[in-house]
Amino acid sequence: MIEEFYKNINGNYSEAVNRMQNDERIKKFLGYFLADTSYSELENAMESKDADSAFRAAHTLKGVCKNMAFTALSIVAEAITEELRAHNFEKAEEIFPNVKKEYDIVITEINKIM
Repeated sequence: MIEEFYKNINGNYSEAVNRMQNDERIKKFLGYFLADTSYSELENAMESKDADSAFRAAHTLKGVCKNMAFTALSIVAEAITEELRAHNFEKAEEIFPNVKKEYDIVITEINKIM
């Protein structure tokens, strides 16, 4: 079930197992991800054009996704983080729909197994 989840989100199951040791522990952390506010903070900051807050939220989201081995989401989270770091807010706005798309996939797939 967890391995299929990682396949469905274009994540890295073997990396997740190496980091978190077993499926039960991964599932526990998936629950924590549902409660993480970094994506909603990013979304709000992007809507209000608050580049500093958007950077902090994107950077946090990127780190969480890398730790969870959510490969596809971490790639776009890293891309938006780097654009915000470089003060390229317009480019970050172009990337944000991809972040939303990948985030929605992860949330949908987590909800299927929780």
